[in-house]
Amino acid sequence: MINAAAQMSLRDAMYAMSLAKAVPDAELLDEFARRYPNHANALTEFAIELAIDSLMHRNDEEDFPADTDTISPIVSRVMSQFENQLYERRQARAVTPPARAATTSVANPFADLDRQEFRRLVSQLDVSNVFLSKLRDRNIDPVTIPKGYCRHLAEETDEDFEAMSAHLYAAQESVAAGRQLYKAEGKPKTVPRQTFEQAVRSSGLTEAQQRRLLSFRD
Repeated sequence: MINAAAQMSLRDAMYAMSLAKAVPDAELLDEFARRYPNHANALTEFAIELAIDSLMHRNDEEDFPADTDTISPIVSRVMSQFENQLYERRQARAVTPPARAATTSVANPFADLDRQEFRRLVSQLDVSNVFLSKLRDRNIDPVTIPKGYCRHLAEETDEDFEAMSAHLYAAQESVAAGRQLYKAEGKPKTVPRQTFEQAVRSSGLTEAQQRRLLSFRD
């Protein structure tokens, strides 16, 4: 199912952004870029244009000299600051685990699934047993999991997005005991985490399944 936000036209997304704030900042752009990933680049350019237009209008009101030699350095500085702030926000979000993941115990939304429920979810998500097991056991580096796929998981499992994100960022564990695929003997051993792409490529998925999973974006 295609998310309604992803289907929103670029014109509508730009209009919504202009209504949200007269002069968009890095925080607003970051929010819209994540909400409408298909239009992220165009929205970035649009936000910078709005910021520059606002600056030029303010300069006109304050009777600043409008010659190119004076304005160009100001415009360049605004663009640089805007893009640096946006980059810093995205980097911080990428490397900082959710606050809930820092707790000693994070609920695993897949832990209580019995064998039949597990297989039903595999079919619902259109993945393989191996891939879902990696998500369940937190064997995928959470930083590399697209936010879009995390949202998809949350929707398909009727979980809160923050709860699903916290699960993926929490410490590794193996819950495949008794009711699920096999019975573990002794303390489960963690394995090196794979990137999302590595997990997709090495989980027995079809080419079509791999393409679909790798199409998800932040």
